[in-house]
Amino acid sequence: MFKPDGVSDMGFLSFGSKKDKIKKLLEEERFDEVLAMITKDKKARNDFLSLLDDENPGVRGDALLTLSMLIENDRAVFSDIVDERLFKKLYLMMNTRNPYVRENAMILSSRMLKAFPDLVRVHRRWLVEAIKRELKEGDNFGRGFAIVAAGELRLKELAGVIENFTGVEDKVVLPFEGKKWVKIGDLAREALERLSE
Repeated sequence: MFKPDGVSDMGFLSFGSKKDKIKKLLEEERFDEVLAMITKDKKARNDFLSLLDDENPGVRGDALLTLSMLIENDRAVFSDIVDERLFKKLYLMMNTRNPYVRENAMILSSRMLKAFPDLVRVHRRWLVEAIKRELKEGDNFGRGFAIVAAGELRLKELAGVIENFTGVEDKVVLPFEGKKWVKIGDLAREALERLSE
């Protein structure tokens, strides 16, 4: 079938979906335009959130990065997005092998929990279990993040588990200021200080 230049089948099949347009903008690093779209348009927001499941890890990482920017730019819109599914999806994304996705999931999780402390209260039991599991089963990178998160969130229930890491000399690089090539043992001692406050 003949199609004029610039017209694709996707345009006929998408029924108003903005997902492809948003994905293209992310791939071109036009984050401000994506932010403008998802701030103004709830349908665009839903299409954007579906990109957290995209097969391309670069797109998933860019979507996470955009959400971190959204927290800074418009907390009211972000608070419409935050739900238990997103919260748990972030945890899974922190355990992916792709470093770009993993780091952006950690940054977003950290910003989200600081910006919305009620999430900690509502999901405290789940958070404690998820962090405890990460401490027991995760790699050094995941354990380092879990230790920092437990301290930041004041999850005193985890003090005993964190104490087991005070002698660990392995170093990790976390996507936070001052957390580059830090010994896990130092992170554990720092977290325990916070938990004893």
